[in-house]
Amino acid sequence: MAVKNPKHLVIDASVMRAAGGENATYPVSKRCRDFMSEILTSGHSVIMTDDILEEWKKQQLTEKRFRPTSPSWYAQMRRKGKIIHKHGNTQNAELRAAVFAAVEKQAVDAVEKDMRLVEGALLGDNRIASQDERMRRHFQRAAALIEALREIVWVNPAHENENCIEWLRQSAPADDFRKLGYK
Repeated sequence: MAVKNPKHLVIDASVMRAAGGENATYPVSKRCRDFMSEILTSGHSVIMTDDILEEWKKQQLTEKRFRPTSPSWYAQMRRKGKIIHKHGNTQNAELRAAVFAAVEKQAVDAVEKDMRLVEGALLGDNRIASQDERMRRHFQRAAALIEALREIVWVNPAHENENCIEWLRQSAPADDFRKLGYK
């Protein structure tokens, strides 16, 4: 069912990669599949920068199906007009420099890879879905110093206690406890 105030979300490849098919029994696979299916039916849109799309294509996630006879999730979202492409250079050099200065030196390379998620979120409604808890912690620490990160909402559909399906059904609200800047 479509929500009243749908959001533009960034979905990390880790969520789609973990999403299982219709017969999946592993809890993480089921939760990620159900999360992706809920996005499909609820009216939310997905932000795809060139960098994010490249990562999805590299892992063949644009072709992933939950049922053998159905079109791919990505194709269904495109047909509904729910893939929001942001073409060109979406990298924010100033933000990148601030984030790299704020995180531990040994984390810079890993954080650089996932800056695409943050940059995409800032082009949408500041919402990220990712399974990468280590990256969430890096960005949370950086948010203490960088205002632009504080309002970004980060959810992990693999965690049952985050109630991500209900969160989507409630229009993906910017709950304080989900924000990178939450203390």
